Amino acid sequence: MNQQQQPQVDGAKASAPKSFTRRDHLRTIERRVQARWEVDRTYEVNYDPNNEEKYFLTFPYPYMNGRLHLGHAFSLTKAEFTARFQRLRGKNVLFPFGFHCTGMPIQAAANKLKEELALYSCPPTFPESDEAVNSHAQDDKDLVEEKSAEQAIAAKSKGKKTKLLVKGQTGTTRQWNILSKMVPIEEIPAFSDPMKWLSYFPPLGVTAIDWRRSFITTAVNPVYDAFIRWQFNSLLKGNRIRSGFRPNVYSVKDKQVCADHDRASGEGVCPQEYTIIKLLVVTPYPSDSVLNHVSLRGKPIYLAPATLRPETM
Repeated sequence: MNQQQQPQVDGAKASAPKSFTRRDHLRTIERRVQARWEVDRTYEVNYDPNNEEKYFLTFPYPYMNGRLHLGHAFSLTKAEFTARFQRLRGKNVLFPFGFHCTGMPIQAAANKLKEELALYSCPPTFPESDEAVNSHAQDDKDLVEEKSAEQAIAAKSKGKKTKLLVKGQTGTTRQWNILSKMVPIEEIPAFSDPMKWLSYFPPLGVTAIDWRRSFITTAVNPVYDAFIRWQFNSLLKGNRIRSGFRPNVYSVKDKQVCADHDRASGEGVCPQEYTIIKLLVVTPYPSDSVLNHVSLRGKPIYLAPATLRPETM
């Protein structure tokens, strides 16, 4: 075979469809074994007074705005290995598992999908023309400026990174496109209801646990909700917590306080303190001034400029 023919053969090999035979064989074994576990109730643990050998472990419950990813699997396999090892030693091993569903990310994602369906129909046809690109030019400019601000903040922080910096993303990320990589296309519209997220993703996080003790962290689970209420009421009675005010980031769109990790963008941006200077406007006012309005007569009028450097005032 001469040298001119070799690249063509290599190219043909590179374009050949990849075989999934070995993967499918392992999946067949997996389904067969999981079915046996379900019939035998292998991981259900009941109290046994005759066995004093007990072992309990748990895992920080993941957030359910999508499927579990490789990062979860990397950490979770350590807990699973330990649980299986302790069972082989004859211990009553309890390994419960929970799913984190509170907070704003799920609600914000559902709202974003709802807006996309309202603007671009279902299934949506997102703008790709030059006109559409130009119409979003200011949004893109704002995003670049926001990233620059985050880079400055990240440079001063301990971690030196934010999620936006790590991702390095620009432009508009469509919620429909994100979901299309995780769920069947025909089911995506249902995710405009945040409750759909709570019912769809948790069952996909299958692992070797006692599912009778599984829970999600919202009021949809009344038992867990009652536990959290009891916890906070107990702390309040013990004078361990108090109610008060503090500066915080507020989502005008979702009408609630927004934690740093809940934001679609702007992670690391903190509340900024302004000093308001109360300045009395002295009389007489100019004859054509709005300050002469009848409703303002006899009342002191103040201007309230704000500054980041009160020492200059």
